[in-house]
Amino acid sequence: MAAQKFRVIFTQSAWNDLEEIVAYWTQCDEPERGEQYAHDLPSEAIRQLSDPGTAHAGRYLRHTAYPQTQELPVFKRSYRILYLIKEADGVVEVLRFWHSHRDEPFKK
Repeated sequence: MAAQKFRVIFTQSAWNDLEEIVAYWTQCDEPERGEQYAHDLPSEAIRQLSDPGTAHAGRYLRHTAYPQTQELPVFKRSYRILYLIKEADGVVEVLRFWHSHRDEPFKK
């Protein structure tokens, strides 16, 4: 029998990140690209992280104040979806959408 799918929810910080991504690409004169990422990142999070196998396969962050945080690289590793699995609730909580070239989030 297949494992129960996770429900994927987003924190306010994740939504704020999407707004920052749109603003960044708008500043770079590529607003369509920002809007596309703002659409595709949450869709990709739901598509991949609702699957327990994929969610559990995420790499744990290093050098962080929140060692239970995992990451899923997407879009040729350009972005990282940072998340927590709340197994008892059947939920994956997306904490951040993070560009790979930025400093590590949640540093100690």
